[in-house]
Amino acid sequence: MKKSKVLKIILIIALTLIILCVIGFIAFFKYFTVPVGKYPDKARRQEFVKLSEQYHDGKFFNEEDHTDVSATVNVGGFKQPEKLIPTEKLSSIEPASADKMNISWLGHSSAFVQIGGENVLIDPILTTSGKPLQMYSLPARISEMPLNIDDVPEIGVLCISHDHFDHLDYGTVKAIDSKVSDYVVPLGVDSLLESWDVNKDKIHTLGWWGSAEIRGVTYTLTPAQHYSGRFAGKQFQTLWGGIYMSSSSHSLYFTGDSGYCDSFSEIYERLGEPEVMLADSGQDSPAWSHMSPEEVVKAAQDVHAKYVVPVHWGAYLYAGYDWYKPAEDILAAADKSGTTVITPVIGHLFSIDDADTQVSHWWEEHK
Repeated sequence: MKKSKVLKIILIIALTLIILCVIGFIAFFKYFTVPVGKYPDKARRQEFVKLSEQYHDGKFFNEEDHTDVSATVNVGGFKQPEKLIPTEKLSSIEPASADKMNISWLGHSSAFVQIGGENVLIDPILTTSGKPLQMYSLPARISEMPLNIDDVPEIGVLCISHDHFDHLDYGTVKAIDSKVSDYVVPLGVDSLLESWDVNKDKIHTLGWWGSAEIRGVTYTLTPAQHYSGRFAGKQFQTLWGGIYMSSSSHSLYFTGDSGYCDSFSEIYERLGEPEVMLADSGQDSPAWSHMSPEEVVKAAQDVHAKYVVPVHWGAYLYAGYDWYKPAEDILAAADKSGTTVITPVIGHLFSIDDADTQVSHWWEEHK
């Protein structure tokens, strides 16, 4: 074979490899990097120093200095449901009047709330699969999806508590952004949303105790004992917190992911007692960043919540406990304290006026 022909073949092979590498890089960027989102740049981080007492030395801190996120709890055997847990399907959602409050727990920490005439979504995860990085970061869902993407109504406000994959879902944001009027998020999470083409004018970014009043409903970012980061290299680069929302008629407090801390008493002192507390009950890792059943009850007493709905369970399993244990254990702990815990079926939309009827051990038939 002539030398020129050999060189031509080598050149073709080299060009083919270069093209494949470029395609591979684009595929990696599209399917792995984009769902992570872009973190705050240097200029934005410099603003955090002025905007939050929690930000110093290049990261956000809890009131107590917790930075070890490697500790785990009871990671071992646990009981999963034999098949997908059935849920009540939310479809054709009717608007609610301003003096009503309706709530639907969607599994894990996702919730749909109607308050002050607004449709509000909290930490929505409405996709069962998505880009590879999302799928690898979330375990397989153990319950049916109660709200399909196509059935999502117009959303007045979408609230995000922090940037972990089980609270901030790229697929959901991209799918429903056109239906969302406003976002309420902690400092830094706005950068992630903007990198997904969410209009920055729709985003209300808050530090702890910061508030945004939107169409008659006030949303306050409350302190929480947790951490952030969609992968190890970006932990503590964005803020985390709970969401306290109140209208002229009703109030609801979502703890976000949080360990037990003194903030619950301060939330009551500053914002008053909420009618409903959606409480992190997952017993997840590390233990300082999530609450045990006894701590959930204590937090509810500190904040003087009228009703407590255990969340952070019912959709994904992370730690070594049976899937139904958060509800069972919190009910048992509450019986000893007089705290009113309600356990609505996943997806069931109920009025706060009917909260007393939402107590059942519905999981018993699915063990």
